[in-house]
Amino acid sequence: MLEDVIYKNYGLIMERQETKGNYRCFFSNNYLYTIIPIYEVNENELMERLKMSDFMKRQGDPYVSSFVPTINETFLSENDDSVFLLLGNALLEEPRPVRMGKKLARFHERGRIFAEPLQECNRIGKWKELWEERIDRLENVWKEKVQSNPVNEFERMFVESFPYFLSLGENAIQYLVDCEIDDDPAGNDAGTICHERFYSDLWLGEYLVKNPFDWVFDHHSRDVGEWVREHYFRFPHTYRPGMTRFVEEYSYYTPLSSFSWRLLYARLLFPVHYLEAIERYYSSSKEDDQRHVEDFLQNYLQRTHHYEEFLREFYDVLRVPIGKLRIPKVDWL
Repeated sequence: MLEDVIYKNYGLIMERQETKGNYRCFFSNNYLYTIIPIYEVNENELMERLKMSDFMKRQGDPYVSSFVPTINETFLSENDDSVFLLLGNALLEEPRPVRMGKKLARFHERGRIFAEPLQECNRIGKWKELWEERIDRLENVWKEKVQSNPVNEFERMFVESFPYFLSLGENAIQYLVDCEIDDDPAGNDAGTICHERFYSDLWLGEYLVKNPFDWVFDHHSRDVGEWVREHYFRFPHTYRPGMTRFVEEYSYYTPLSSFSWRLLYARLLFPVHYLEAIERYYSSSKEDDQRHVEDFLQNYLQRTHHYEEFLREFYDVLRVPIGKLRIPKVDWL
């Protein structure tokens, strides 16, 4: 049993257990421990995440998780046929109220000082390549479904909608390329420690945990853009006040350059929610999961014109001086 392995390897008794995000957690001796499953052992990636964790803790962030060594002073443990490691956090309650924009800006400010070279966790300059690969994979699936004819309602929606989202993805890539060609990064545009996908709930809850396995090294607009996207989809009719407050808080501490705005907007253009839904459907063998994805996609497609309106009004809502900053708009929106 996992409880026996934890006690044998770490000398810890698993007290109250719960789930936080995608991870299983437990409490022991006034610490919160997060169990990180390791599906493929990549020592370079683990070392990079360890370095980022240690660095952010040295910068004074008490909410960053620490790697917990075993009694034998290693980080990896085995349970049956699986490999895992432990992260530990002291039980520090998050102060209220939470000013998420300010907190994220301070996190990025600390992460921008990180000077260790990274390979596995680095995403700087890789958006175009990653986006193209993702679109190409799904385009191949789409071509197969067109030739074989859709077998159910989900595939019918996929076959009919993909050309639109392919075009949207290509627009995002072109907007990104134009930014990298036409604009120059400012001082705040240096790489920093970011998140694979940043959203409000990641830093909310009874206890705040900043998990280095959620991190990548990238441009700060990644986190700002992903927060804005998630906030819009959560509050599609009332998103403006929260989005404005978040961006104003963030930009007060880290002003957004024209380069930052354009990267952020390219990220919002890229239809990641749509692509994820298709990927999730075809990677799942469970009917309940597929039915849930089908319902999501149907609802998502019905709101496409609302998202176009959001993109069209984005700069105006946030009062971005696009003329002064020479930020282009997307003509077809």
